[in-house]
Amino acid sequence: MHLPPLIPPASITPYLSCSGVITCTNAEIRTLARTITASGLDDIERTRILYLFVRDTIAHSVDAGQKTLFWNATDVLTAGHGLCFGKSHLLVALCRALGIPAGLCYQRVRRDDGTFVLHGLCAVYYEQLDKWVRLDPRGNKPGIQAEFTTDSEIIAYEPSHDGEWLDQHIYAEPWQDLAHIAEICSDVPQFITNSGEIRSPPVNQTRTLNIGTSRCYT
Repeated sequence: MHLPPLIPPASITPYLSCSGVITCTNAEIRTLARTITASGLDDIERTRILYLFVRDTIAHSVDAGQKTLFWNATDVLTAGHGLCFGKSHLLVALCRALGIPAGLCYQRVRRDDGTFVLHGLCAVYYEQLDKWVRLDPRGNKPGIQAEFTTDSEIIAYEPSHDGEWLDQHIYAEPWQDLAHIAEICSDVPQFITNSGEIRSPPVNQTRTLNIGTSRCYT
């Protein structure tokens, strides 16, 4: 895929920190990260192991027919499923638990019916290569084939339609307005519908996004 290049952040430090969403200090998260990457020879290999675990072991909520929304990394791990956002939060938490810088990326995707939804993915910093690379742990199925890479990024959705965009920035925490939607929408279909109302990326985390509603659709 020929994707717009990432804009590296000014500092790595925020991309190693933990929070209520990126729960990288959680004992289960830390133990899992260390255990499944024990055979990894370097951070690139450890990242590949973590990526494949989240992509292939944690189900995508819609693909699995699940309607309960799980948002923070620990809850996604416990439930065994999450939307692209929750799976991204889990992958970032697992990476940070090992001291591997990782952050969140977003894009707007047009669905077959012409409506739009927001899609979440990740970016990981490979210190050996001194570069950030997008990784999409959404989960593969017919028509969607994201892969682990260190060079040419292979994500679930390549922007190709009018109205779609792929934000070039990397975020240490979820967008505030997106997090607000997660707080008021515990149902997966409602959350997806509301995410489509976010029409543009924020200039920074304190700016209110161009969002058409602040309530949950029913």
